[in-house]
Amino acid sequence: MYHRPTLLALALATAFPLATFAQEVTPQAGALTRGEIAYNTVHVQVKSNLAHARGYTGRGAVVAVLDTGVQGNHIELNTQLVGTTMYDASIRATVAQTDGDGHGTHVAGIVAGSTGTGYSYGIAPDAKVLPVKVFTSGTWTASSTALAIGLNTAAANPSVSVVNMSLGGSSPLGATFETSLRSAIAADKLIVAAAGNNGGAAPIWPARYAKESWAKGQIIAVGAVDANNQIASFSNRAGDTANWFIVAPGVRVVSSYNNGGYVYMSGTSMATPVVAGAAALLEGAWPQLKAAQVASILFQTATDLGTPGVDAIYGWGLLNVDRAMQPVGTLAVPVSSSTTTLKRSSATLRSSVASWSGLRSASRAGQFRGITVDAFNRDFNTDYGSGIRAPAVERIADALAGAGRALRTTEQRYADGSRLVAMIEEQRPDALGAPGAFGAADGASRSLVASSAVFKLAGGKEFAFASGGLAGSYFGLADTDSSLANPYLGLARSSAQFAFGYQEGALSFKAGVLDAGLNAAQALPYLGKPAEGGRAAIGELDYALGRDTMVGMQMADVSERSAWLGSVAGDALALDQARTRTLTAHASHRLGRDTLVAAQYSFGTTNDAQGRGLLTSTDAVRSEAFAIGVVSRNAFTPDDRLAVALSSPMRITRGSANVTMPVAITEAGDTVFESRRVSLAAPSRELKLGLDYVTPLSKTANLSWLVALRHNANHVAGERETQAGVVYRTSF
Repeated sequence: MYHRPTLLALALATAFPLATFAQEVTPQAGALTRGEIAYNTVHVQVKSNLAHARGYTGRGAVVAVLDTGVQGNHIELNTQLVGTTMYDASIRATVAQTDGDGHGTHVAGIVAGSTGTGYSYGIAPDAKVLPVKVFTSGTWTASSTALAIGLNTAAANPSVSVVNMSLGGSSPLGATFETSLRSAIAADKLIVAAAGNNGGAAPIWPARYAKESWAKGQIIAVGAVDANNQIASFSNRAGDTANWFIVAPGVRVVSSYNNGGYVYMSGTSMATPVVAGAAALLEGAWPQLKAAQVASILFQTATDLGTPGVDAIYGWGLLNVDRAMQPVGTLAVPVSSSTTTLKRSSATLRSSVASWSGLRSASRAGQFRGITVDAFNRDFNTDYGSGIRAPAVERIADALAGAGRALRTTEQRYADGSRLVAMIEEQRPDALGAPGAFGAADGASRSLVASSAVFKLAGGKEFAFASGGLAGSYFGLADTDSSLANPYLGLARSSAQFAFGYQEGALSFKAGVLDAGLNAAQALPYLGKPAEGGRAAIGELDYALGRDTMVGMQMADVSERSAWLGSVAGDALALDQARTRTLTAHASHRLGRDTLVAAQYSFGTTNDAQGRGLLTSTDAVRSEAFAIGVVSRNAFTPDDRLAVALSSPMRITRGSANVTMPVAITEAGDTVFESRRVSLAAPSRELKLGLDYVTPLSKTANLSWLVALRHNANHVAGERETQAGVVYRTSF
């Protein structure tokens, strides 16, 4: 026969007068009463109140309470019990839900007492309790046979996930009980057992079975602490069961009692249902969890007490319900294309001007809402849209910084028409005055920023090479002004240019490639390591209509690496490669010797972008861009330069992205995916008016003005930006 701890009997004698707590108690439909808030300090101590506030209440979980029975008509429990009868293992019969002792009613109320009904409520107020009576009425002792039968009853119920055993004995409970315990372990039940109230160095049984290898981590031994998180004088310590031991409040815990009343009781019997209730919260929120996983979560998220780490007094420490309901380990993104997961931190995307408006609308509509999973495959609601960022701000300060850089442009022209251009950045000498690059004998440090070379050959042929910011300048209107460059060629970022041309009368043909691989060896000091780029194959046909007018057509096939239409993303939102085919029409006309007006319109299709993350592909994406500008030299002063351009940056006009979003985890632990089609089309069009004027003040100084007006910036209706700046540059 196994008796309840002596201190438990003493606790009953300290109960408040029942009438004091039983008067005028009526159901409150869930809202906490003032009494519940005032008297249930346990919730604050283990932070279960915070978990409740975030919606975790144990709905769907069932906890079997092996005890003295339960008063089924108690206002705290009359909606919380499974069925209207209970099994009495001491007599092997089904009986009414009654409790002649009160201990089981108190324990059940701590696990799942309802809210808004009186003076206490459970750790898992929406969970259900399956009462199983194992104590013999009158003597209130339990035989190992009755314990085994009661445990078998609980284990046989498929709805039960947690078994609370606020009981114990000072020695192993025998082969019959151990067989039943092993069967419950095999049935994936979590056993939460009291450590005992002997003030000993280790738990009593069945809690002490937790250290056995066959327990598979599915038994939690529970010790008691007081309101100051100090181990209770009566509580057994962790001892040799430290790795499976946790503590919870067990001193003066208020809960339901017989005759509709409430009492304070003390003992590890009271701490145990606090932990069982926390387990029910986990089981209710994530029914796919295995019993050992639930135990591991409670252990890993406990608040460390005593000696740092797992110790022989507190084990893992104090139960922390709020932390248990939060992610453990690194959050991951389940993807449908693989059995592995991607890091949550990789779910970022820096959009381009072309993609931002459509992605922004889709994000606001909730189309990027799904789940992430933690180390235990628990799903947590996640809005991946929060990782989709607007394009980098187009700051006038950046343009001014470029205008203010100490760049020296040298150009060599030869009689056959060949041309060499080099853009060199000069910096101050280093502290030792050592000569810099490019033979800087004066000690200045010089870095090659960009270069371009066009070699004329016989028969109207030519070869063209370029790197840095001059890559692509051989094609279209890029050499006229940067605002008139084909924006699609800019998608092959960090590239070098290799091209050739052929001219026959008024007709000229150009072809070439832009390739990041060609530029890999030119990691310039001011750039650091080059970003991943892309590749563009270009063909162009130009026709001169007289001496002053030119029209042309350009075709390009642009492949981006780890980007699409300029959007750069982490693995979870990346498209492995995007291929865009473009067609551009351009024309220029010279108004006098020093003024040129030019215009271009570009159209692109991106049909075969594929990804292995949340974005799986794009469908029928169409985009466009245009620009018209006037470039004039010697407009106001000798050698000045004025450029005015009206443009619309690259904009998606139609098309969609296919998103495969993880939305749930089944009870079998499998991920449920939902396919969504996200429109990428921008509903508005940005118009940008830019002015860039540079005038020399002397041989060593110049002054630059920059003005930019953006209407519907980033193709977002109503967004406007106005920026202006002046920079003065001089050399010493």
